[in-house]
Amino acid sequence: MGGLPANRTVNGFAVDPQNPRVMYVAMRDGLYKSTDADETWKRIGGELKNLAAVAINPKKPNEVYVATMDGKIYMSADAGMKWKKQQ
Repeated sequence: MGGLPANRTVNGFAVDPQNPRVMYVAMRDGLYKSTDADETWKRIGGELKNLAAVAINPKKPNEVYVATMDGKIYMSADAGMKWKKQQ
């Protein structure tokens, strides 16, 4: 799994229901995305840390949600490019 930090726990995992080659992994180190079915991973959402979970809206796969260990929720409407804290 090129690009994921070694010896770290994956706290959340989500697969795009319309494109199974797109995957997200939530870790304490941040959020990682693969667009090539796990061949390579890229860190996205630079400010996001201590992530507990990740989810994709099945009806709008570009809408991605993450939850932090301290209970904050962030949403991206553009597949992880920009994030907005939810109230």
